[in-house]
Amino acid sequence: MTALTADAARRSMINCSKGDAKRMTLADDVVDTDLTDVEFVGWRDPRMPQRAYVVSLHEGAVTGVLLRPAAGGGPRRTAMCALCRTTRSGGDVTLFTAPRAGASGRDGNTVGTYICDDLACPATTRLEKATPGVAPDLSHPVDERVAGLRVRLDTFLASIRGTVDAAGAPAP
Repeated sequence: MTALTADAARRSMINCSKGDAKRMTLADDVVDTDLTDVEFVGWRDPRMPQRAYVVSLHEGAVTGVLLRPAAGGGPRRTAMCALCRTTRSGGDVTLFTAPRAGASGRDGNTVGTYICDDLACPATTRLEKATPGVAPDLSHPVDERVAGLRVRLDTFLASIRGTVDAAGAPAP
């Protein structure tokens, strides 16, 4: 069991300053989450709505990243989350960008992907049937969907860390 603490979440952040991590507001349901039971825990910062966070077990360590939703605008259409492969209607999938870790991120380099706006991919992946506006890929059993989410999340986190590119190939 790896129960997430507030201190562990703050220490885990790989792509923001210690000051940014210290100012991070944790959602009530984040603390004490068992990271061995879910692929990640994600939340929007209630005090800074242009910030979101994802914390996961990645490469054997608790790893957190700061995400920023892209500016709104344009029609709100049906889209697919790149992590859980769930189709959502009404604009409930958002382009999130993350500064790369280290010097690359300080130079302004980012990685982006489309993620469920509520960051509830672990729960959505485990749905047994579609709900209004949320259509998980039911053509695969839950265990395969969960395994796919884990692989795609690990690739995204590795691209932020700079160990692979956005396509999953080893970084140069």
